[in-house]
Formats: sequence, C-alpha cells, structure tokens
Amino acid sequence: MKARFQYFVPLAFLVFMVALYATSLQHNNDAHAARILRVDSTSQHPPQIKMDEEVYDFKDIELGTIVEHTFVIHNSGGDTLVIIDAHPSCGCTAAVMDNKRIGAGNSAHLKVKFDSNNKGEGPIVKLITITSNSHDQADKVIRITGRIVKSKTAHKNQAMHLDGIFVGECAKCHVDKGKGELGARLYDQDCAICHGLKSDGKPGPELSSDAMMKHTSREWQKIIANGTPHTDMPGFALKNKGPLGDEEIASLVEYMDAFKKELNRSRTMKGATPQTNNGQGGAAQTQTNVMVH
Repeated sequence: MKARFQYFVPLAFLVFMVALYATSLQHNNDAHAARILRVDSTSQHPPQIKMDEEVYDFKDIELGTIVEHTFVIHNSGGDTLVIIDAHPSCGCTAAVMDNKRIGAGNSAHLKVKFDSNNKGEGPIVKLITITSNSHDQADKVIRITGRIVKSKTAHKNQAMHLDGIFVGECAKCHVDKGKGELGARLYDQDCAICHGLKSDGKPGPELSSDAMMKHTSREWQKIIANGTPHTDMPGFALKNKGPLGDEEIASLVEYMDAFKKELNRSRTMKGATPQTNNGQGGAAQTQTNVMVH
C-alpha cells in the first residue's frame, strides 16, 4: 500500500501540472483571440479608395511623344489603405505611386505615362487596375484616353543629312532615345523612328516588308553598320560616327533574325508563301500579328 502511495503522489502531481499548463494555454489563446476580436470589432470604417477622377483625356497626342497625368487617390475610410499594385493594360503605359500606404483621410499620387512611339494614328484607351485593401472596389479601374495624331515635326520623307543625323537636334531622336538599349527595344528607339508605313510619314520600309526581310543576317549587319550608298540609310557603327557599337548592332541583327523566323512561321501557318507580300501595305497587316521580344 505504501509503495502504491509513493507512485500515486508523483503521478497526481504530474496530472495536476499538465492540467495547469492546459488551462494556462487556453487562457492565452482566449486572450489572443480577444485581442484580435477587439481589433476587428473597432474597424467600423475600413479603408476605402476614392478618386478625384477615373478617366483622363489627353485629347491630341503627337506621334512619338510621351504624355503623363497624375491621378489623386484618397482614403475616405478609417484605416490605412494599402496599394498592392497599379497595373497598366499594356507596356506602352507606366503607372508609379508616390506612396503605397495611405492613412485615413490622406491622399497619394499615381503618375501615369503613355508612350506613343511606334503607335498608329487614331483613338487610344488604356486601363490601369489599382489593387488595394479597400473595403469596396479592391480592384479599381481607371482609364486614359486620347487620339494619336501625326507629329508636327515629322520628316515626312525628307532626305536625311548623313553628316548631321547623329548630332545636334537630330541626335535627340536618332541617338539619345536608344542609349543603353538592345534588341527589340533598341530597334523601337533607333530604327522604328524611320522604318514604318509611308502613311505615317516614315521614309524607310517597315520591318515586315519584303524590302527588309529579303536580307540575310550578314547583309543586315553590313547595312546597319555602314549604311546604304545613295539612300537615306546612314551607317550606325561607331567607326562611321554613328551611335552603335558591335554589341548593339549584333543585338539588332539577332532581333531581326528572330522576327523573320516568326514572321515566316506565321505566314506558313496561315497557308501563305513566306515573303510574298509586295509593297508595304500588305506587310503592315502581318507585322501586327508578330511579337518577338
């Protein structure tokens, strides 16, 4: 009996301690839950997004220019409004917040930029989706609109001055925009300014035309570096006082090679014979369906 009592006492103590720990743990959990409940219960006025304007019209936008507008975002709720993302509908539009955490009753600014380079003339509508913790409209959609018109300063098929295109005022378009870029981005900045539809005032053939696609990689490299005699095409290589080094020229050739392969594949899938379009008009429609990055 005594031996049993000796074992019973430690066992009872152990059971008591386990029960005490469980009670303490439950008390802590209840206290934690109560704190959460108190926080939630006081949020009678959750964050709420409100805009001064949801649509901005740029009206006429000159082709080749970048326009911008600043939207004001208000928090009309009673808790912090957190902007998770401001996502434009395409790469030609950029949206940047100056503050992603907006206190109750405060405001922040969303700067939206639209790049009209290499765009066709006509109306545009771009969407920006603002994602936040707003009680209502967690995905708020705003819009920018406008109409792209021909640039008043376009060359309109005037002959380029081979000795001056990379200096002075001309360099702002033919040199500065392409600095630091490679491949498709470099083509957009340095080449597409002159290569495109005649109706857009572009003196050079567009990329998907037969006049461009008939060349081999080696021919492209030579043309870009040294230009084409008796034409408006200058030599872009550094040795010819142009802005492009070997790496930049190689990246252009690589991009154009990839574009040509994708263009031929697209035409083949449609049952067309590659490189059969004559003139720039037919090629223009094909180019709109080809995307190479």
